[in-house]
Amino acid sequence: MKKTLLSLALALLSSLSMSAKDYTDTLVVTVNGTASGQTATISVDKNSDGTYNFNLKNFMLKMGGQTMGIGNITLNNLKAATSSKGDVVTTSQNINITAGDDPNVGKWMGPMLGTIPLDLKLLVNDEKLYTLIGIDMKMLNQKILVTFGDNYQLPNSGFEDYRTEQISKLNDEYQQVTVNVEEPLNWHSFASATGDYAQAANALSDAHTYSSTEVRPNSTGKKSLLLTSASVFGITANGTITTGRMQAGDYDAASTKNCAFLSTDNTSTDSHGDPFYALMDGTPDSIAVWVKFKQGTPSEEHPYATISAAITDGTYYQDPQDKVYANVVATAKDAKIASNDFAWQRIVVPFNYNDNDVKAKAMLVTISTNADAGQGSATDRLYVDDISLIYNVDKPAVTVNGQIVTLDKEEVSANAADPAKATIVATTANKGAFGAIRELSNTDTQRKVELLYCSDDLQTIKTYTLVINKGTETGISQIETATNKESKVYDLNGREVKTMRHGNVYIFNGKKVLK
Repeated sequence: MKKTLLSLALALLSSLSMSAKDYTDTLVVTVNGTASGQTATISVDKNSDGTYNFNLKNFMLKMGGQTMGIGNITLNNLKAATSSKGDVVTTSQNINITAGDDPNVGKWMGPMLGTIPLDLKLLVNDEKLYTLIGIDMKMLNQKILVTFGDNYQLPNSGFEDYRTEQISKLNDEYQQVTVNVEEPLNWHSFASATGDYAQAANALSDAHTYSSTEVRPNSTGKKSLLLTSASVFGITANGTITTGRMQAGDYDAASTKNCAFLSTDNTSTDSHGDPFYALMDGTPDSIAVWVKFKQGTPSEEHPYATISAAITDGTYYQDPQDKVYANVVATAKDAKIASNDFAWQRIVVPFNYNDNDVKAKAMLVTISTNADAGQGSATDRLYVDDISLIYNVDKPAVTVNGQIVTLDKEEVSANAADPAKATIVATTANKGAFGAIRELSNTDTQRKVELLYCSDDLQTIKTYTLVINKGTETGISQIETATNKESKVYDLNGREVKTMRHGNVYIFNGKKVLK
């Protein structure tokens, strides 16, 4: 008997350990607008009832070269909503931060803060954990935003942090000297370029990138990027910055050997140890950036600065393209950024998505002082600040057993012969959003669920309550055509499908259909 009880206990412990998972990723802490990054591990346990336990151990603030120990952030029994992308957890509650156990920390601030309000959002699946934490530490007069595993916005998007690249340059006496050049973290220009002409381009021109205290209106940051053009033997070298890597491969400025490129297979890193690519899990609707632009010598034929972006599967891609690339999910480009009297302006550029099955994995963004290679003047200036990816959540939809339910108020209702077994599909027509469902209650006569329509980055979540009452419903219909490419088809989990299989049930034109 004792042996049987021991076996059962061991089996229970084994099942619990299998449900617990540690995620290690980059944790970015923003305090009153100033951000810093660190590597951290978050533990997430999924309980047998589908709820989650969350634990961020030894949380620290690292600002201005100093480290402050905060402590452990632990929340238990968090209810989750299910979606095709993973489980979604959202909660707002008052918590007490406990002391950590890192021996290198002499004092933990968390226990001294008392009860504090905390907002938590999670997207968790077998591969990845994405976390947003908002903390209002009134005692320290600090509002803290924590992101973990964020591949939905570009890193260092406010151009607050810089590294030093060293280049060899010829001075006025044609002597070779070493010069330090500032490039923003996670962004790259000519000082970190590769290619046959990279060394010559740096030796014969001034630097192209500088940190600046000139910030856009109402900015919470303290810096922006100043991007400048230069002259090499009388030819204008456009100031260019990219999330990939610059290649100076030809004397001819218009050659596609002069480009920005990315490849997640590339193991090269910059002087800070960062790769020459930006990972991307999201599918944003548009990209926005603040700019302030002035040409040193106005050009009527080439008056514009430019920004372009491409979401790819992470394999090699370059801008400008040297061929047709089949690994592109979507592109966005504005090649007509005018001076606007050298005033700050916010540019918003929509993404155009390709009709393919390519999965988003990386993003190449390129910003330049001129839309045409080698054009403009050698004294053009372009300030860049606060670039962001926009995910819209304005096209939610839901069906119950294939019947559309209009989401015209916060609580909506539908009928089903068996509410407990009713198939609910929450979808959205927005590229950068998805639907999730959280069970609230379930009886023989009524079922309540919460519908969450989430932007990919979880910054926006719209919620509705759906009440399904026991009653007469309409049966599923037979699909009339399988060739209408204008209408999207989803499986019963809300995932878009390209090919329908005979005998399966799908959502087509908002209705449940049998192929």
